[in-house]
Amino acid sequence: KRKLYISYSYSASMKSSIYATIIIVAMLAAGIGVYEYQNYVYSGGKSPEIVKVGDKISVKYYGYIYYGGERRIFDTNIEEVAKDNATYPKTVSYKWSGNFDLLTFTVGDGSMIKGFDEGVRGMRLQETKTIVVPPDKGYPFSSDKVRNYYIEENVSIMQNLTLDGFQKRFGSQNPLENSVYRDKIYGWDSLVLYVSGPKNLVTIMNEPTVGKTYQPYENIADFKVKVEKIENGMITIRYVIGKIPILMPNGGIIDEVNEDSFRVNYNKEVAGKTLYFVVTIEEIK
Repeated sequence: KRKLYISYSYSASMKSSIYATIIIVAMLAAGIGVYEYQNYVYSGGKSPEIVKVGDKISVKYYGYIYYGGERRIFDTNIEEVAKDNATYPKTVSYKWSGNFDLLTFTVGDGSMIKGFDEGVRGMRLQETKTIVVPPDKGYPFSSDKVRNYYIEENVSIMQNLTLDGFQKRFGSQNPLENSVYRDKIYGWDSLVLYVSGPKNLVTIMNEPTVGKTYQPYENIADFKVKVEKIENGMITIRYVIGKIPILMPNGGIIDEVNEDSFRVNYNKEVAGKTLYFVVTIEEIK
């Protein structure tokens, strides 16, 4: 009887183990089945196309930066974005290209800025994503391309200029003695007193009015010059600067202003800034 009892107990234990094993296998099988079903529903029975290094891809995109909390578009190949300045205000250096072809490049070939190239990796076909590019992976900034100017400046009433210097300030015409020309740098009129071709010399007399505000560049409303005083042969002016950034005719951008000075930046407008790209993958080859 004792042997039978022991044999029965051992047999029951074996059955329990077998039942437990069957249950575990069944649960695993069920889990695998659910996973495969979800994968099938998600991708139509095959792995989704994912961007990787070496792929040639085509994308739609627009890129923007922030100025004082305001988003400004600096580049796009989407026609609706390019045309809509109300929803998508542009940077001051934005240029209308009229070309809205897909942007095509090979991932990893170095043709794109590093942050953009890295940002598209792992994206799926037809996926849209916002890629954030830090300054060190975007466009480089050079402090050598920045000029600082005082808000208040002194200008001589009488000035000697080279012919080239005169033409940059007053236009491309050749100066005539006793003629008045409008100064594009300061906005006031100046009288030509003397012209010497052999000496490459043009002597002018500036003729502003104290207390008057001048508009140097007709198409830049936020940049003005106010004449504070005239004494001892010097004109004291103060620059009146409105909303920045301001694109100047020479390509520089006034992007910083404080009580005593302002900065003209000759870097690209996007240089040294965090960039945001909204990208849609249209093709993967």
